[in-house]
Amino acid sequence: MRITEEQESVLNNLICERLKDNPHSTELISSFKSERGALIVDYLKQCGLEEDSEGSTAFYIVRTSDNVVLLFFSLKCGELFDPLFDEEEIEDNYEEYLLILQALYNAELDVEARERAIIKLKNMSKHKKMPIREVLNYVLKETKTKHNMLRMLQSDKQTEANDNISRVNKTFPGVELVHFCTNDNSRGRWKELGIGRSMGEVIFWKYIVPKFFDVKRIVGCEYAFLFAADLSEDGTLINYYNVSLKFEIDNQVGTNKPFYDFACAFMCQKLNDLEINAKVYFDNFNIDENDEVI
Repeated sequence: MRITEEQESVLNNLICERLKDNPHSTELISSFKSERGALIVDYLKQCGLEEDSEGSTAFYIVRTSDNVVLLFFSLKCGELFDPLFDEEEIEDNYEEYLLILQALYNAELDVEARERAIIKLKNMSKHKKMPIREVLNYVLKETKTKHNMLRMLQSDKQTEANDNISRVNKTFPGVELVHFCTNDNSRGRWKELGIGRSMGEVIFWKYIVPKFFDVKRIVGCEYAFLFAADLSEDGTLINYYNVSLKFEIDNQVGTNKPFYDFACAFMCQKLNDLEINAKVYFDNFNIDENDEVI
């Protein structure tokens, strides 16, 4: 059942604001406590206001109208990418394909070389379950593609003066959810609000998700992503981010992982999917008497 008007009214009365915009922010977060997120709470108290003021990371607090801080989160711009095979991977099979084509189309090569090329084509045909003609077309296309990629890669390395450039196939603009932490000291107050669902999950969909779309309205943005600092044996936090917040471990997308996030799991989701997931979340906010509870 969809979220009720009463529940929406309660959530709409909460305040989501930048840390730097509240002159009493230092006092407000002084009692913030999280047993699980103690390190990032320390970071909030020590560095949050400074980083938010200088604009390197945007810190937000979500509080009640009487200044009970429920949660804090922070966001920053980032970039994901479709990985580009390194030079060795591009060259993989290139020489073999080149020899096959030379053997088939160069009349000066001996019959034995031509026969070896035909055997390789037959083996590829069997492995790929494709007719010989299609395999040959595939080899032609791959050889041309690899040749062009190697030529462009070498050209770029010669003209680019910065050795610290990482070369990728394609980039995707994104926003990183850097910190996301609920206040243990406000759980009682959250229960009093009578929402009936967990604080972090509700505030994520109500107040954090719209921030991603605010960014998208100003600049191009395709992904939301995070690094899950999950040290549990059963992947509790990763499972939470996946089931409740719909982030996924996507091995087809890459990013740069800073030292701060070593040993954390990279998770992401497309903003187009996030928009659909948000609608589904609020459309099914309450358990209907006809719903099956698993």
